[in-house]
Amino acid sequence: MTETTTATAARSDELALAAFRLFSTRGIVGVNMDAIAAEAGVTKGSLYWHYSSKKEVVLAACAVYYRRWRDNMASATEGASSRLAAVEAAVAYSVRDCLLDDENRVFTTEIVAQALYDTDVRASWAGFLDEAERYFLGLVHRAVGAGEIELDDVDGAVELMFSAMEGIKQTALFRPLSGTSESETRIRRQLMSLLGR
Repeated sequence: MTETTTATAARSDELALAAFRLFSTRGIVGVNMDAIAAEAGVTKGSLYWHYSSKKEVVLAACAVYYRRWRDNMASATEGASSRLAAVEAAVAYSVRDCLLDDENRVFTTEIVAQALYDTDVRASWAGFLDEAERYFLGLVHRAVGAGEIELDDVDGAVELMFSAMEGIKQTALFRPLSGTSESETRIRRQLMSLLGR
């Protein structure tokens, strides 16, 4: 990669991160290209040089979220002392980051809303969900193989856990107490019970 290409990619990443921050606090509809440029400290022309449309920026912000999830999930699980501990760490991270973190919850809810109407956003989010589900399937299958979890239907249990997480995230919109840090232990326990623990 040339120095110019590297600088261009770095600037694109900075712009996507600025958009992600704004989308996470103000929603997608409430943010225009001017606001993204201002947040990133660039001109609107510079933003359009990197991204030709707001949709491209939304997809780039999704990539920021996915990359952050991968890095944080790896950090959360890498020091686990057992297969079961890795599953517990992954569930704990998911509850904290995906369900209880207000900004991430706003962002992901906005992306799901966009996915109702935009096939590219839907495909992007579906790809991420598939990746996250495969990650959990691997963790749970390894824990079952080690005899640390007893489950007859690992795939069904992980699918149900993912559905429960989405439901908890949606419920938190209407019942704010269900999405508070005080609920974290209870939610983790409930999700682990779906995985046979």
